[in-house]
Formats: sequence, structure tokens, C-alpha cells
Amino acid sequence: MSLIILYIKTFPPLPRKGADAMMHRWGLNLLSHGLRQIYGLTLSSRALEYRGDHEGLGPGSGNSGHILLGPHGKPRLSDHPQIHFSLTNCPGLVACAFSDSEIGIDAEMPRGVSPALLSRVLTEEEAKMLASSDHLSFSHLWTCKEALAKCTGLGLNSDIYRVSFRLSAAAAIPPAAKYPPLFYPLLPVRFQRKDYYLAQGHLPDGHIISLCSAKVIDSIKILPVQQTRQ
Repeated sequence: MSLIILYIKTFPPLPRKGADAMMHRWGLNLLSHGLRQIYGLTLSSRALEYRGDHEGLGPGSGNSGHILLGPHGKPRLSDHPQIHFSLTNCPGLVACAFSDSEIGIDAEMPRGVSPALLSRVLTEEEAKMLASSDHLSFSHLWTCKEALAKCTGLGLNSDIYRVSFRLSAAAAIPPAAKYPPLFYPLLPVRFQRKDYYLAQGHLPDGHIISLCSAKVIDSIKILPVQQTRQ
């Protein structure tokens, strides 16, 4: 069983110029807050900055000293490998998830996509499910794929594209589990001979958040950004 602690910051539309850099900085701020509140580690967002693209880089080549990036860009703490976290940002939202096992998070505001993109990134089962549903959007599926990619650290390779996510029937919430309002578990998926567990949430502003864990997601705790300020 796994507890996921989630920090979320929402905001109005940003000017296009500089928006990516600003959201990146806010994500590192959430990471810094969580490390301090949950684990008692004091690392500023500046100290957590990273620019490298893979592990093994030396000083001056992009490695911050505290963050290492895996071969496909998954960040981890160099001195605290037992701490698992994942970051995401999209227009209007940044979020950081912490867990005691491998974790992936992705968020998106529902959007329209072209038929060509649907055929390229969805399985046949997913495409049929989406076509027959009045309430599911492409973002419900895409954020699950992104969350799995981040959890495994393998990126969006062709194997993950072939994984079918089943969103029409949610798994039962374990009796002792604690999920916040508007969050619910999804059926697990199997990838490379291992089970991965999923949860999805819908924020009041319309954003969809998907979480993927290497363990059954027992509880999700959301800490508002204002609670992180000290």
C-alpha cells in the first residue's frame, strides 16, 4: 500500500513568453516545500535546479548536485534515493507528488485532438472506448500514459503506447483507503511483467490529474500551496 502526498498550484493564464520557465520554477518550489515538510530536508528551489539530460554528468554539465536525471529524463535525489517524487505542469497548473515507491503524475486540461494523433497514440481498445463515451476525453487516457511513463522512468516509448488503459470501470476503493473528493482509483495495468496502479482526479477548474504508482494507492493527501509557506 502506498500513500501519495500531492501539492497543487493553480493559476490564471500566463503570458506565452516566459511561461515555461515560470512553471518550471514553481514546480521546483513545490518540490522544495514538500522535501522540507515531509522529510525535514532544507533544499532551496535554486539548489534543486537541474539542466542535464542523463545521470553520470559531472559538475558544470547540468547536474545540480542534488538532482540526477535518468536516461529518459526522470529526476531523482542523488543523496536520498528512497524519496520518490514526480512533477508536472500544464497551462493553469503545476503539481508535485511524493510517495514511498515509484510515482508518476501528469495533468492536463481536456482538449481536442486530431484523428491522426488518436490513431498514433491510442490502442484500438482505447479508441473504441473513447468513441463510445459521452464523458471521457483524450486527456483522461493521455495523462495515464504520461503518468506511467514517468513512474517507470522509461519515457513515452512504443511499449507504453501499446498499454491499454481501462477507464470505463473504476476499481473499488480499498475499505481503509482515503481518497480526496473527486479522486478515484482506476483499474491497474501490467507493463513489462509488473503491475502498476492508477488513480485519477478532476479538479473544480476542469484539470484532469492522473497518478501512477508501483504499489496499490492506499491514500492520497492533498496539501494546498498556502500550507507550504513557512
